Amino acid sequence: SAHVELDTIAYSAAVSACEKGGEWVQALGLFGEMLATRVATSPITYFAVISACEHGTSWQHGLALFSELCARFPEPSGLALGNVINACRSASHWAQALFVLDREKSRWETLGKLGAATPVQIPALASENKDLHILLQLPGVLAVLKPPRVLTELIIDRVEASIGRAGSQHVTCVSRLDLETSGVLVIALGSCTSASANYVRAQFAGRLAIKTYHCLCSGHGLGAFGTRAVRSAPLSIESVEGTNSLRASVAPVGGLEACTLLVVKACFHLPSLDGMQDGSFLTFAEARPITGRTHQIRVHLASLGRPLVSDAVYDRHRFTSDSRWCPRLFLHCSRVTLHDADATLCSATASLSPDLIGALGLLRGMSEIPKRQDFP
Repeated sequence: SAHVELDTIAYSAAVSACEKGGEWVQALGLFGEMLATRVATSPITYFAVISACEHGTSWQHGLALFSELCARFPEPSGLALGNVINACRSASHWAQALFVLDREKSRWETLGKLGAATPVQIPALASENKDLHILLQLPGVLAVLKPPRVLTELIIDRVEASIGRAGSQHVTCVSRLDLETSGVLVIALGSCTSASANYVRAQFAGRLAIKTYHCLCSGHGLGAFGTRAVRSAPLSIESVEGTNSLRASVAPVGGLEACTLLVVKACFHLPSLDGMQDGSFLTFAEARPITGRTHQIRVHLASLGRPLVSDAVYDRHRFTSDSRWCPRLFLHCSRVTLHDADATLCSATASLSPDLIGALGLLRGMSEIPKRQDFP
């Protein structure tokens, strides 16, 4: 066989492959081999092996590697820090997770070129672009209302353009909402190398930021008001050939960890509308993704036989009938809770959008609540 030179790129690719396969012990072994043979390491190598430790919940190894990364490459890395935080959190070491977050925030802020974000004047920002609805602005954090059918990237471009005209600094994307999804969109104030942006990014990567959604799903009822459920099923995420789209599916073997908490808020049935059949069960639920996988809420509920209303991707056979009374995917991000750059806990909230409120107004509450079916 052809000789493969084991250089930094080859080792990093191998470590990354182990990380994606959940083989954290092998990833650590390859990393140790790099050090023993004096092959140069890079930030990418550290990111991959730290991420592997996260999947293996080996928080001690991840923390030690992160300390080495900081010593060799002092620039902030919210993603790597988030992986360490999540490993600590998964092992129920909450105090350690918060300690590491605060310690790194202080260290980053001591680096003169990576100071905290300059405050942005909300009135000036809003007046620059009438399409921007500011929900919250605190040190290092800006939350805006994302309308449906508007790309997250377009919202961020609008914010950055307005801030630039106001003489302020850049912003950084730390979270996204699907094209059809409306609600709270959190943006970090500061460039991608700033302490403030990496502090916010670390919270999303470390699952310390809490995102709460509201959705409407069809199929058998999940239970009466207040019923709580957990859907935990690994997901595989693939590109759709010939498009820029992604599609997720449940993958018991080799999938990425994914967990969603659900709370039933109301139960409805669909009355006869323009000849549509009466009696369809519908559940209005609060969904909180513990992990943040692509299309996670949509796929988890669809896999339970309770797809979201008007979901053209994961419930195509009902989409035409759903769209006659619900104009778009019924999914809305109602609240995001996280710490701002001053380490103060804050929440940004957004009421359900008018189009979804209108869809709910066509439904009838149920006098007899369907019993919760066992999850497959």
